[in-house]
Amino acid sequence: MGDARPAINRYQSFVLDMDGVIYINQEPIPEAVEFIARLREKGKRILFLTNNSKLTRLEYKGKLAGMGIDAHLDEIMTSATATANYLRENYRLEGATAFMIGGEGLREELESTHLRLLEGDEARRADYVVVGWDTELTYEKLKIACLALHEGAVFVGTNPDATFPSPDGLWPGAGAILAAVEKSAGREALVVGKPNVYMMQLAMEAVGGRAEVTLMIGDRLETDILGGWRAGMDTCLVLTGVSRREEVEGFQPKPDMVVESLSELL
Repeated sequence: MGDARPAINRYQSFVLDMDGVIYINQEPIPEAVEFIARLREKGKRILFLTNNSKLTRLEYKGKLAGMGIDAHLDEIMTSATATANYLRENYRLEGATAFMIGGEGLREELESTHLRLLEGDEARRADYVVVGWDTELTYEKLKIACLALHEGAVFVGTNPDATFPSPDGLWPGAGAILAAVEKSAGREALVVGKPNVYMMQLAMEAVGGRAEVTLMIGDRLETDILGGWRAGMDTCLVLTGVSRREEVEGFQPKPDMVVESLSELL
């Protein structure tokens, strides 16, 4: 792990996680806002890449704008975006049905694939079950997902994050919900979000860069850092979110940089 300051200028593209890197829930991290402004000044390419599937890309654009960060829609990618793209590329979706556990962000992206979303008893016969982060999770939703999976539905998860960083600590994340469904259905989901190299390759295409001149910045070793490494990017762990410095020692692959905050990269 090298000195972050001299290295930062050689990157042309930056892929930034959002929760725990740019903000904690609704609270912006001031150093991150300044860092992004500096990247803009230098003409760097930026992609905001989040495993959080709850909000739509337009809602994320508004959230960033409220923190003083201007972002175009094509600079924002969520695990819901990647999941919808994966389904389009790998399955024939015309006339197919799905049951989802998740928020409006996942709903919007799945509807863009022309999957017909089912609810209630009808959803037990869905062709696909897609699980993301759902802050309004109910036992009924878990039950329907389990029944559909026992009937042979294709099983897809947006992301594996077990927790979600908030100002008062770590909340259960999409990975926790996914684990409950996997356990009850006796099946493992195909998880599209970070660290799946599929999402990281989509990110590379979005910034139009090459891996060797792209830096992945995130707060989670097991998603951001592993995903960036799998895609051949250099990686930077920022300690404003989930992972802690003492966890780095026992983790492979090691991040190329570890910083307390993004101010160290300015």
